[in-house]
Amino acid sequence: MLELILIRHGQTDSNRKGTYSGWTDIELNKCGISQAERVRDKLKHINFDLVVASPLKRAKKTAEIISKNIIYDEGLKEINFGLWDNLSLEEIEEKYPEEYELWMRDKKEEFIFPQGESIKDVQERAANVIDNIIKKQKKGIVLIVTHGGLIRNIVAHLLGMGRAGSWRFRIDNCGITKIQITDGYAVLTELNG
Repeated sequence: MLELILIRHGQTDSNRKGTYSGWTDIELNKCGISQAERVRDKLKHINFDLVVASPLKRAKKTAEIISKNIIYDEGLKEINFGLWDNLSLEEIEEKYPEEYELWMRDKKEEFIFPQGESIKDVQERAANVIDNIIKKQKKGIVLIVTHGGLIRNIVAHLLGMGRAGSWRFRIDNCGITKIQITDGYAVLTELNG
């Protein structure tokens, strides 16, 4: 059996403000560091066979607080929101009204963020990263420290929920999500623990 433990990075000031934090490389705030320390304490009894993290500062620092011997994977970066990165929904609506309208009414996975990537792109990227990890690591315990959007997409992919399924989860800062995989069959055992 393979167990995946997925952790969303700790809180940032952008999270507190409610902005779309994609590839903007922001640090954890004090609360985020405390959250990561609490997760470390919860998981201290586990010997991870592999630790993989997004290279963005907020995920990287969270991973470093929790564990050692981390492999950083560009594929685990949050979605690239392009021109919308680090803006609030209100700011987006004001500065990009036409694109905002499309985002609200269009099929979300087909939408491309201005000068960023599409939802479909990030869903495929998340699926490729997780499939490669599973292919290399057949059993044991793997810690993955990444971003809310990536975790939602990984869970939906592994549970066979299709792309639209990723919108059915909320992933909290430093929430612990666990998935067990036996003979290719994935079971969600914990969400935001």
